[in-house]
This record gives sequence, structure tokens and C-alpha cells, in this order.
Amino acid sequence: MLHGNCIICFAPSDWWGMNPSCTTHIMSKLAKHNKVLYINPFSSDLLGVKKGIGKRIPRKLKSIAKCLRRPKKNLYVFSPIFFPLHGNRVVDNINNVLLKMQIRLACRLAGINEPILWIENPRSADMIELFDSKLVVYHVSDHFDKCRYISNKVKLQDREKNITDSSDLLICVSQALYEDKSAQHDNVFYLPHAVDYGLFQDAAENNACLDELSNIPRPIIGYYGTMSASNDIELLLWCARHLPKMSFVLAGQITGGDYSDLEKLPNVYLLGKLPYEKIPALCANFDVCMLQWKMTEWIRCCNPLKLMEYMASGRPIVSVPIDEVVKKYSDVVSLAYNKKEFCNAIVCELQNDTPERSKKRIEIAFEHSWDKHIEKISQMIADTLVRKKCSIGVKDLSVVDC
Repeated sequence: MLHGNCIICFAPSDWWGMNPSCTTHIMSKLAKHNKVLYINPFSSDLLGVKKGIGKRIPRKLKSIAKCLRRPKKNLYVFSPIFFPLHGNRVVDNINNVLLKMQIRLACRLAGINEPILWIENPRSADMIELFDSKLVVYHVSDHFDKCRYISNKVKLQDREKNITDSSDLLICVSQALYEDKSAQHDNVFYLPHAVDYGLFQDAAENNACLDELSNIPRPIIGYYGTMSASNDIELLLWCARHLPKMSFVLAGQITGGDYSDLEKLPNVYLLGKLPYEKIPALCANFDVCMLQWKMTEWIRCCNPLKLMEYMASGRPIVSVPIDEVVKKYSDVVSLAYNKKEFCNAIVCELQNDTPERSKKRIEIAFEHSWDKHIEKISQMIADTLVRKKCSIGVKDLSVVDC
């Protein structure tokens, strides 16, 4: 385990406004033995928001009002003030000045110096030069420039390239991202998302109950997570209409897309956002778990965090053809290439899943616990620090113990 370092994390998700992401899991673990400053996103762009702006602005303002907080020992969370417009040179320059002033102050208050930079928010490319950092780690968790919500993709591509070029270590969460980055950098590793294995397995083993599901008839076909226009709503409508005796349970905050037709169906239940503490029990009550997104390039290259959570529950899974699932888990996950196949796969999983396949899913999840991943990340960072030290020593023509 990495010890005694300062880490500044430029995060892709808001600590206060969303359920834990891969980054919040990783930083929570690292904060046990290191001082961590988690910087909430300053990448919101009003020009890129088509729906849900009335909910996003109050949520972001609520986060910013918290300023600098310490939710755990050694872990500080900072929400900077910024103008939510990106790509305009003048506004970007004003934001950069404003952000650098605030981040310097937050570092001083948290006692952060000589940090390891952990970058997962491409907007932070302009902040790298602010620090005399030990190491720059780029955690590549998405093909951000393929995201449908980004309005200025050219600027984002420039920033993403700058982060790649400036980083000492790249950690990619999917094989597709790893293959892409391996052609651009010489110190790239593949490490998929992990899971709070004990929480999800215990909930499944103990048949955990959840009040929100008490009046919903089985079988339950379920999904949890952000509900946006990226979810294949037409696919969900098709399945719910063609499987009227099955209950489709969707838990999560709606941030985009039109779910009004789904809400009208008698066998569809929208639970809204549930706290993370309830998610393992929710998952344990699914008879089939769904990964149902529109197959864009962004989705093709992703690795859903909930995939390993579904696996840990042992429950059957039906997925659209995400590369990561196709290449690595097609023996324990049913793949569907259109809405009719997805509908049929749900029925097939209900009727034909076996204890052996369930056990294999659980075993896969066991090998991907967050504790095991943190050990691997720590080793990658330690090895890269030595490598960087050796490289500096060679450049300086000095003797370095490598």
C-alpha cells in the first residue's frame, strides 16, 4: 500500500452530488495512509447541456457552497468556483486564473505539498503546470471526447492530449482504452474497475430486503445508475411492452432523455436516486441485471463500474455489446445486439442461468475487490517513481540507486 504521500485528485464526479464512482472508491482507500485532496469537477458547460439544467445548477451550487470539507481523516474535498462555459479563450483564461488561486489556497489549508497528481478530469490539463509534482497519473476511465454532452470536442481533445503527454503513468479501465493509449505512451497499464465485494456478496447471500421493492412483483429486471439520453430508452420500452409479466426496475437520477412513456407502463418502476448503502440490497433483489446503453463509440470503449457489482451479486446479466464485455465476459454475460435480442436474452437468462455460471461471476468479482486493486495501483506508482528517479539520474549524469 502507498504510504506517506500527498495526492491531488482532479475528479470526474462530484463527491457530494453522486454515488461513489471508481475515483471516490480509490481515493477513499488511498486516504487511509496518504493525505488526499479531492477536487470536484470544474468542467460543467452550460453550452453542452440540453436537458436537466434546472436540476444541475442547484446541485452544483450546493456542492460549491461546501467549499473545502474533510469528510474523513486525511481526505479533503474541495469544490471550486468557476464560470460554467468552456472552449472560449477569454473565459478559459479567466477560469484558469480563478481556479489556480483557489486550488493553491486549498492546498495550503490541507497541508498538501509535492503531490502525486491523479487526473481523471480532462479540464484539469491547464492545472498541471501549477504543481511541482512527484508524479502525474492519468486514470483513463472514458473516451471523454466521444461523450455526447461535450460541446467543444476540439478543445477537449487538445487538453486530453496534453494530459497524456504530461503523465508519467497511465492506467486504463478497459482493454479498448488500453490499446488506444499504448500507441501514445510507453508506461500504460490495464486495470479494470473493482467492487466492494463483501457488501454485494453479503447482500446476495443473505437475501437482503429493500422496502422500495416490497410491493413489486417478481421477476425483477433491474438497472441502477444515472439515467440519461445515453440509456437506450427505446430498448427498455420494447422489452417492457413485450414482457408485461416482468417488472422493470430502474433506480437512479434522471439527468436527460425522455422517460415519460416508460413511466406510464404498469410494469415499469422508477425508484429515483437511492443512497449507495441501499445499492447492494437492490442488486441482490434483481432476477436479471441490465446494461442497456445506446452503442456509441463512448459506450463501446467503456467499462461500467456496475458490471463488477452485478457480478459480485451472482445475478444473471444482459448487456449491449460493450467491447470489455464481449472480449472478456461473454461466457457469463448474455450479449444482445438489438432490442429483440435483448428481450429474448432476458427470458433466456431467467430460464437457463446455472449455479456454475453464477459461481463464476462471483469468482471474477472476488478477484477484482478494491483492496486488491489499490495494491496494484500502489505498486504501479512505486515502480514509476523509481523509473522517473532513474530517468532524472541519467539526464543529470548522476549516480542513482535503481
